[in-house]
Amino acid sequence: MKISPLATVLLSLALPTATAWTVSRHNSAVTSRSSYMSIRSPSLLQSTTVKDAAIEEVTAAKAATASINPEVFGTVSSSKLNKLYDLVVIGGGPAGVAGAIKAAQMGRRAIVIDKPKFDAGVLPNGLDLFFGGPTGLFSKALRDLAKSTNVGALRAQEMESDVIWKQITNGIVKLAMRNSEGQCRTLARYGIDYLQGSAMLLGEDDEANKAAEKKFEGDMDSPEDGLRSVKVTNTGVLDDYVGFVDNAEVTVTGTKVLVCTGSKSTRLPGIPFEESHRIFDSDTVNLLGYFPRSVTISGLGIIGIEFANIFNALGVEDVNILVRGDVETSTKKLGMDMDVANELMRLLKKSGVKVIEGTSVSEFTYVPPPGADDEYIEMKLNDGSTMQTDLFFAATGRYPVGKNEETGLESAGVEVADRGMVGIDKKTLATSSKNVYAAGDVIGPPALASTSMEQAQRAVSAMFHEGDDDVTKDANHDDPLSIGVWTIPEMGYFGLTKDQAEKEGYSVVEGTARFDQCLRGRVFAPDGLCKLVVDEKTGTVLGCHLIGKEAAEMVHYGMALVKAGTSIFDILQTVYTAVTFHELFKEAALDANSKLDFGVEWQEIFGVLQAECDVEFSEEYLRERFDSIDEDGSGELDEEEMRALFESMGRTVSKRIIANIMRLSDTDGNGTIDFEEFKAIFDKIGCPTEEA
Repeated sequence: MKISPLATVLLSLALPTATAWTVSRHNSAVTSRSSYMSIRSPSLLQSTTVKDAAIEEVTAAKAATASINPEVFGTVSSSKLNKLYDLVVIGGGPAGVAGAIKAAQMGRRAIVIDKPKFDAGVLPNGLDLFFGGPTGLFSKALRDLAKSTNVGALRAQEMESDVIWKQITNGIVKLAMRNSEGQCRTLARYGIDYLQGSAMLLGEDDEANKAAEKKFEGDMDSPEDGLRSVKVTNTGVLDDYVGFVDNAEVTVTGTKVLVCTGSKSTRLPGIPFEESHRIFDSDTVNLLGYFPRSVTISGLGIIGIEFANIFNALGVEDVNILVRGDVETSTKKLGMDMDVANELMRLLKKSGVKVIEGTSVSEFTYVPPPGADDEYIEMKLNDGSTMQTDLFFAATGRYPVGKNEETGLESAGVEVADRGMVGIDKKTLATSSKNVYAAGDVIGPPALASTSMEQAQRAVSAMFHEGDDDVTKDANHDDPLSIGVWTIPEMGYFGLTKDQAEKEGYSVVEGTARFDQCLRGRVFAPDGLCKLVVDEKTGTVLGCHLIGKEAAEMVHYGMALVKAGTSIFDILQTVYTAVTFHELFKEAALDANSKLDFGVEWQEIFGVLQAECDVEFSEEYLRERFDSIDEDGSGELDEEEMRALFESMGRTVSKRIIANIMRLSDTDGNGTIDFEEFKAIFDKIGCPTEEA
């Protein structure tokens, strides 16, 4: 197992929480991905001799520690590895961990094999700061610290930018450690092994896999079902005879394999990513080691929006987002409601972020070398103008890691698309290769941590279920999902937008409430809005779209409303706790109600009229009855005539109900109702004729 320079410092000073995995712009990320954060010895990493000696010391110390403590993270004893597993998981993100835990909950023996993203993120005890965390762990932690760190106050105390950034990244390390250590403890509690190393899936006909079939033949109920083997390299193993063995190669075998290899940043041509001390993507930004003076972000996807917001909240005054197309097209691709998108753009611009449409970088004319801290990246834009920036962040999407030769998926018989997406059965998540399943980003959209975990759990349920019932029968791989975007303030949305609903044949209205329409919003967080997309005919909520404080939490209530087919009339009857943001749902429902032809004020009337009928009248029947009462031929009926009309149709309606029908239908205020207004009521309630 490789030990990072950062890890040597952690061991030698025993201050793991006072350090961070970072790339200083003084050093190329190729040669050093760490910068020391402790005031006690700021020059420790300046000496190559000291570093080399420290690395040797750490390697020896880790070996000694592992020899006497088998609980060191990321190592497994050879005696365990030599036994047959029920499930071998490749990949230690949210999907891989969730899949392994599900297997353990079903009484199966499981192991998670994971290659750390960055050597600099691995502590001396083997703890990988990124293990078990989502791709956006760094941005979420940075966002949290941006909200809680008063950078302006620190600058007012004449604190240097590097010192401020070290304070922020130290906080990120603490949050990351809390997550990864918690995940490791959870695996240990379930008896799940965790091995760090590079995993390669072997084909069914591979010699090692054939040898494993013979070796474990007696351990299987049905040897003809087969098993699969995974070769693991660059790993650390506790050998029963010689102790800790570093950089080992082992073969791990299981009856099933779950592939959760995740995704990587898309790197577009023309961007000099080799200049990794100044130019970042959504993976390498996790190693950012300095406080940028200005930031330019390419792409208006969720990642780009989040980071623009975060850098702005940290006090970076010059933050630019370059959008190749236009804002409307970009946000619609994300399934975002346009009012929410416009509010986001308003808040971004209000905070000082510049969103430049129709713009891209055609050439990077100069990237300062490591150490040239006062210089800026110089870029030529597609319109011929130039721009300078201290940091360039390419937020241009991600792609599934299925074609990575290290994992050996294609050569092992797994069907992989050109862009690296693994093909699966949408019910069971089985791949085209026997006993191999896949889940998470590697199988493509939606590529969210929440859905990845559900997919992994569903795959494990399918592979190990022994009953006759179909555990995947209710699964719908393409079900809509709630989306949370961790901007400041947050966004969240679920269900249909107005445009999407109309394309599906709905006639809809929208109900909108601004955050300052509830007491909590007025006092604590006035910026933001809550929108409901509502079926005009039934009042049913079809979509919920939010931007504002705690929107990513509130969207789950919106999701529940949509999934349950809740109407705005139900919402209006719901009592919400005072001084909560959930009061906004009632305000939005009231706004939608005001746009309906037959809103909440009609519901009791319809309830009375529909009490004993549910079949539509014909227009001919309604016209005949209307004309029979309209003796003067005026084409309009007054209150007494309306009551007589209902009685002629076999229905006795109270004077109160008739009075309210007249009041609500009489839009011109002349005290009468015409045939079209009358017919619209019965189109809504659909009562049968006497003949029916």
